[in-house]
Amino acid sequence: MRILYLEDDPSNLALIERVVQLHNDELVTVTNPEEALSQLEVGLFDLIITDIQLGLDVMDGLDFTAYLRDNGLDTPIVSITAYDFDEYHRRSEEAGTNYHIVKPVAIGDLMA
Repeated sequence: MRILYLEDDPSNLALIERVVQLHNDELVTVTNPEEALSQLEVGLFDLIITDIQLGLDVMDGLDFTAYLRDNGLDTPIVSITAYDFDEYHRRSEEAGTNYHIVKPVAIGDLMA
């Protein structure tokens, strides 16, 4: 499986990298939506994982997801956030994510 992971926190990147390596999948990591769009232009992915909060100067992960859906991308997308509020679950669904995970990420949830 080829996975694109949009995340700006190095410790979260490291966790996902370890899990992906255990399953012999390919992981491409990016730290902002612009890099992610560049990667999507040059290659296909089986899964996209995006953090919701990406910093103050860029669109958040849900805006990024909505942008992808509005432009016809149907690749499965998983959103990850540290905020376990109904608002984030609702916004995640409205943006078009397929699965919503709350940090700290349980490995079983990620694999599902």
